[in-house]
Amino acid sequence: MWRNWKSSWRDTSYASYQGLAIAIGLSLLLHWLLIGKVDFNLPDWKEERYLIETRLVLAKPIPVKAKAQPIQENKVESKPEPEQPPEAIPEPETIEPVASPIQDEVVATPEPAEVQPEIIEPVVESEPEPVGLAINPNAYKYVETKFDVRTDIAAKVNSSPAGRAKIVYQLMQDGEQYHLESLMQASGFAALVIPDLLQVSEGVLTPSGLQPTKYLYKFGDKKDKTYSAALDWESKKLTLHSAKGVKELPLVEGTQDLLSFMYQFMFMPPLQDMQLSITNGKKLGTYDYSFAGEEITATKMGDLRTMHILRTASDTDEKTELWLALDYQYVPVKIRKTEKEEKVYELLATSLKTDKPATESE
Repeated sequence: MWRNWKSSWRDTSYASYQGLAIAIGLSLLLHWLLIGKVDFNLPDWKEERYLIETRLVLAKPIPVKAKAQPIQENKVESKPEPEQPPEAIPEPETIEPVASPIQDEVVATPEPAEVQPEIIEPVVESEPEPVGLAINPNAYKYVETKFDVRTDIAAKVNSSPAGRAKIVYQLMQDGEQYHLESLMQASGFAALVIPDLLQVSEGVLTPSGLQPTKYLYKFGDKKDKTYSAALDWESKKLTLHSAKGVKELPLVEGTQDLLSFMYQFMFMPPLQDMQLSITNGKKLGTYDYSFAGEEITATKMGDLRTMHILRTASDTDEKTELWLALDYQYVPVKIRKTEKEEKVYELLATSLKTDKPATESE
């Protein structure tokens, strides 16, 4: 059996090898013939197709270039890496934080602005806000005003006056005490009959303005027309002296006398406190003021812009009107007084000086 199988395998293998050898031989012959033809025609064929091959190479490099591009891209990628530091130059976008020093400058500017209000605040704190008055650092240290006195207020400005008056305010050299004096004198034959009227107010200058300590009202040598007041601010007592005797009263905060209240407006705006306690040496009264308006007042100095205020008392018919010069720190340039039995006299300014003369003369 083994022999039969072996013999049969040899038969089959031989036949197959034989056929395979024949096929290989034919294939070699065919390739030789073809190669021979190709080699034979190759020179002429190459010359004709040489141009075609070059063109084909131009067409085919497209994918080849596409492959070369990534190679160049790799080269570019290697280059941008050193070039990236210059790209870091746009990182001066971090220079945008340079805007932060600008912000620092902006922060620095509000800081001094915040320091300034801190300087202003203590100045405000130094002012006596509870009293409601404000000292005027530019207030006059000397004011001398001369007036024409008329009893007929309907008379013209250039008519002959019945008398003359002079009011002098001055701050003493120590800068703390003041002296205020008013002298009214009749003119002509009336001077033989009508005595001089003298008023004197003395006191100190405080953050609230004038604070009188003494007041004198003297009409000639008549004792019944002479009054005085002593204002003791430490003990809060007001002592009044007259022909009838001595009287003590509680001293009200902010009390003025009949003369000082007219010049207190240099330190206190006229409309800030329209109610004042005033003493005339005989009594202490509370007076309400009302605003009558702003007017142009004709004087020998020219037309002056004035504020007209009115003082009245509820228990008497007496009335005092003041025209305060707006361009002269509210110094009175016109004064009108209505007394008992509607007796009226008016003072109208003829001159106003704010410089103290080197030598004082009448």
